[in-house]
Amino acid sequence: MQPRPEQQHPLWASRTGRYGVGLISFLAAWAIQGSVSSFIPATPFLFFFGAVMVAGWWGGWGPALLATVLSVVVVDFYFLAPLQSVLLGAGGFVSLGVFGLLAVLMTKLNVMLRTAHAERAELLKRERVARGEAEAGRAQLHSLFKNAPACIILMRGPRHVFSFSNPMNNELMGRGDLVGQEAAKALPWAEERGFITILDEVYRTGVPFASNAVTFPSPLPNGETQERYLNIVYQPTRNEQGEVDGIAGFGFDVTDLVRARQRAEALTLELQQAEARDWLLAESGAVLASSLDDETTLRNMAKLVVPTFADWCLVDVAEPGGKFRRLEAAHFRPEDDALAEDILRFGMLPGGNPWHPPTVALLKAEAVHLEHLTREDAMELAHNEAHARAIQAMAPVSFISVPLISRGQVMGVMSCIHAHSGRHYTASDLAFAKELAHRAALSMENARLYAEAREAIRLRDEFMSIASHELKTPLTPLSLKLQALTRELGRHPGPIPRNVVESYVDVGSRQVKKLAELVGDLLDVSRITAGRLSLEMEELDLGPVVREVIARYEPQAARTGSTLLLDVDVDGIVGRWDRLRLEQIITNLVDNAVKYGAGNPIHVRLEAHAGGARLTVRDEGIGIAPEHLPRLFGRFERAVSERNYGGLGLGLYITRTLVEAMGGRVSVASTLGQGSTFTVDLPSNLDAVQAMPAP
Repeated sequence: MQPRPEQQHPLWASRTGRYGVGLISFLAAWAIQGSVSSFIPATPFLFFFGAVMVAGWWGGWGPALLATVLSVVVVDFYFLAPLQSVLLGAGGFVSLGVFGLLAVLMTKLNVMLRTAHAERAELLKRERVARGEAEAGRAQLHSLFKNAPACIILMRGPRHVFSFSNPMNNELMGRGDLVGQEAAKALPWAEERGFITILDEVYRTGVPFASNAVTFPSPLPNGETQERYLNIVYQPTRNEQGEVDGIAGFGFDVTDLVRARQRAEALTLELQQAEARDWLLAESGAVLASSLDDETTLRNMAKLVVPTFADWCLVDVAEPGGKFRRLEAAHFRPEDDALAEDILRFGMLPGGNPWHPPTVALLKAEAVHLEHLTREDAMELAHNEAHARAIQAMAPVSFISVPLISRGQVMGVMSCIHAHSGRHYTASDLAFAKELAHRAALSMENARLYAEAREAIRLRDEFMSIASHELKTPLTPLSLKLQALTRELGRHPGPIPRNVVESYVDVGSRQVKKLAELVGDLLDVSRITAGRLSLEMEELDLGPVVREVIARYEPQAARTGSTLLLDVDVDGIVGRWDRLRLEQIITNLVDNAVKYGAGNPIHVRLEAHAGGARLTVRDEGIGIAPEHLPRLFGRFERAVSERNYGGLGLGLYITRTLVEAMGGRVSVASTLGQGSTFTVDLPSNLDAVQAMPAP
């Protein structure tokens, strides 16, 4: 028997309706029993059982008991003997009792069954409602996952097979066919970046994984790949037994946030660097102005930029003779002291490794910027194996070398290096380093100008002292001779003997000549300095000019005990030169040899050379110390003390200027205590104009 339909008509579901059903079922059973009683007289209760069953099923206890009572009365009166009498025999009483008992039991069973069916129907109803709600919730969750502003994936099994991937994740991965594929095969880069290892760990341990700003490669429409940043969570999923059977992944795109943060950090860093640079520039001005010693200034500058702008700061400076010296290797960490001492040994070598940054900055006179420097790249910058070991110990990762240039001349190189800090120099850092180098070069130039000014003042004072002495030197004997001549006039009222007068005149003439030579040298220096010295070029034979000067100078050489030995290799050495200036050159060299020749022979040799002429003047005197040779031809320069040897220190300077004005060159070779050799090389100048200004 099926349960009563859940949705009943309101009338039948009411109390009256339920009793009505019970009454109708009784009447129907009565009618049926009456019509068939003649055929089955022994079973008067059969159809009344059905009535009780229907009444109990439909209406419960009340209608069933009503049907039972009515059935007992009707059966007793109409169907049990004696008929149409309420009196019962023993057998009839038992039959009615059994019927009543069975009816009650049947009703109880029907009520229980009816209740069970009602509860089952309610459960089914709830199940249908719950299933509908679950389907609706699943559809809503699916829609939420699909349209969520996050990357969502579901993976099943230890192979991490995709069972769901929402559109945002598909767009990020650049694929729409992830469902049904293994993560390692669908996304080859996931293994390289360690994502598969993370998924394996989450699946194995059941412990969720979360990380922020993780980079993912995202393909672009043009075929390129863009790195995007996601905050990710990998959460294990479990079956009914509580075992991990998959992983749910959630990714939130924070690329714009990360890049905004990076831009903010970069801006903050840039502002901090700008503040640090402003501080450095301000401090550098104070440091550079604190001393007029250029080496002290550069050392202080190198120490100032460490560690704000560099981990290491190296300074190389130029020295006379085209050599360079590493002046400073400033650093910050005390443990690098020994390394700094080692690095000081490796400066710029123009003939060394052409890729060494300071050397490149020197040779090209321009800044060198190596933003990213690997260990292998750094090793290729070394001059030799020892230098390579020092570079390896320093471990540079970024390099800037800037030349210190003043008036177009490289005076040194400043190198800034990032090493242990891991920082890298940018284009703005290069511009800042150039500004520092420019200021340092100006400071060096100011220091050198100051030193030159002090030296010029010293030379001026020395020159004034020497000039006064040298000018007094010929005037003193001239004055003494004039006084002596005055006394002679007092002793001789008549004419003075001719020989006495001639001796006084000879001494006076020599002193006047010497005075005139001093004045001439001073005038020549003035003309050279003002650029007004000119040459009167004429074609002449150099041999007779040399012989004439030597012959004129033999008496003075004889007074010092020296002899002049002239060797003319060949006659007819002709060229276009200034005769008076040639005589002046020869005179200065011979006079210099006589003065410092210590009474030894002086050798003068004239020979043809390279289409021109070569004049060599060699003495065997005191010689010149090596440290004095580079500055010997300078103005007011002297290799010996003026107390022992007279002179203004202008002869060799004038000689060099005159020789160079005629296109030649003069050089000196000397050994202290063994004499000196001066060599003048002159071109023939046969194509030169008649008059030409000196350079």
